[in-house]
Amino acid sequence: MLELQKLLTTIETMSEELAHQSRAHREQTARAQEVLRAFAQVDDALLDKVERAADLDPSWRGARPVGERLDEHHAPEAPDHDASLIAVDGSQIYPDRHGMALYYLINTGGIVLRQGTGQAPLTFTRPQVFFREKDLFNEAEELIDSQTVNNLREMAELEELARLVAEERAYWQGDLDRRVVAMMDGPLLLWVSEREYEQSSHAHRRLQEYLACLDAIRAAGGLLVGYVDRPRSANVLRLLHVAELELMAIDKETLRATRYRGLSDRFLFDWLRPQERSALFASTSRINRRDFAPAGHEIYFFYLNVAQADGPDDANIVRVDVPAWVAAQPETLDLVQQAVYRDCRGTGYPYVLARAHELAVVTQQERRQFEQMLATQLMRRGRWPYTSTKAYLKSLL
Repeated sequence: MLELQKLLTTIETMSEELAHQSRAHREQTARAQEVLRAFAQVDDALLDKVERAADLDPSWRGARPVGERLDEHHAPEAPDHDASLIAVDGSQIYPDRHGMALYYLINTGGIVLRQGTGQAPLTFTRPQVFFREKDLFNEAEELIDSQTVNNLREMAELEELARLVAEERAYWQGDLDRRVVAMMDGPLLLWVSEREYEQSSHAHRRLQEYLACLDAIRAAGGLLVGYVDRPRSANVLRLLHVAELELMAIDKETLRATRYRGLSDRFLFDWLRPQERSALFASTSRINRRDFAPAGHEIYFFYLNVAQADGPDDANIVRVDVPAWVAAQPETLDLVQQAVYRDCRGTGYPYVLARAHELAVVTQQERRQFEQMLATQLMRRGRWPYTSTKAYLKSLL
């Protein structure tokens, strides 16, 4: 049990330290905003610094500016058009060696919202249970870990998204004037460690499957969006740190000596007005340059204020990821910007993503009911289900 009275002193110290950090971060952010204005004009000198940083340290997670200015802010110029919004989310039950049976479960939930039609949103769920040995054990005959299940869930989400985009385009009989915005919760770049990339054939297959889904979404005329709420990324801040360095002074040591440690880009852009987006940037991550870009799916991002009220104190800055084929046309970016902002009205978070999560989540009660059904079927086949002693004692507590 947690005896809270023993933590009173720690809580007081913690609150004091957090208040001090908040003040320091505000001062650092103000300094960073000054640097943003000072280096606002994107020139060859700045781009050379970014290129040098990315080449010297492949792990450097900076940002490459795409436009002419770092301080650009853009409100949609085109009229707001109705679109079909599609979102998919997923949840999972991890394999438990203390449970009555070894299995894992992936549940995906999705929604299609056809703006302007008056139709009720279309929703679906797709539960999948994996219990065969080939699904449960890796090449070393070890039980798969939670990260592997997370990767499989991520692919299941993207596959469902690609399928729904194709079905929605077919519903509109191939009419490309009907825009279809496909939204994912989180960044669009696939996370694969360099060690995994170099040593595992599975990582290469996973990457190719991921890119194939992006191909399918693009072929169906979908506009893919990765929505990151309360982003912690600091790519633009790392860019500003590099901007202040001399070209030949950039090395691994100076790249890590940033004065903006602990800050997030979203505070850098709190001056954006509601529905305005920042300049467009490209991720400098190695997988984006090496794998996504040659396949035509280089990932770009911008920051967007989805708040309703104006002013830095009310700003709600989110990060929006888009592939190169969405970022290529300003009018397409405008449409994505409008669609995301419109769906955030009322809550400050996209309705379709919230609903997809609600559909996908597996509650503890639902898990218990599933395992009760499984136990009944096992007993019918002459096998008495039981958990480990450890799991049994925990259930009593």
